[in-house]
Amino acid sequence: MVTIEEFRVEESLGHLAAKVHQIFSAQFKKELADYNITPPQFGTLAFLWRHDGISQIQLANKMHKDRTTTSGIIDRLEKEGLVTRQGSPDDRRSHMVFVTDKGYRIRPALEGLALQVILEVTHMLTGEEREILRLLLKKVYDNAPHEGEV
Repeated sequence: MVTIEEFRVEESLGHLAAKVHQIFSAQFKKELADYNITPPQFGTLAFLWRHDGISQIQLANKMHKDRTTTSGIIDRLEKEGLVTRQGSPDDRRSHMVFVTDKGYRIRPALEGLALQVILEVTHMLTGEEREILRLLLKKVYDNAPHEGEV
């Protein structure tokens, strides 16, 4: 355990997690450029691949993003022809989001890019270390409060 005298922000978990996230995001952004997609758009599309036809409000809630941010991401994915919105048969105010054929066709390529970036950024880790890191991060995430945009 680090004492207050030994504490250094640049060595703290939060700081290191943020820096690693920046590295992942920058690298992934470069890889996604040919597809005209950003990392947040990829995250939304990846969620929709598993939950196609979810309402836009449910999507925002499950991804821990505000509705305005989610709406903007869906707008851009729709403009690229990767998703469509349809009115809900149960609630005229609600829209369901569906992945298009084009959105499903690029899935293998985008998931391959995501895996490639993970392997490049964590090249110094063994497969076992990478899995331990993933499990520890998931444990922290699963047990942390999720308020607002995460």
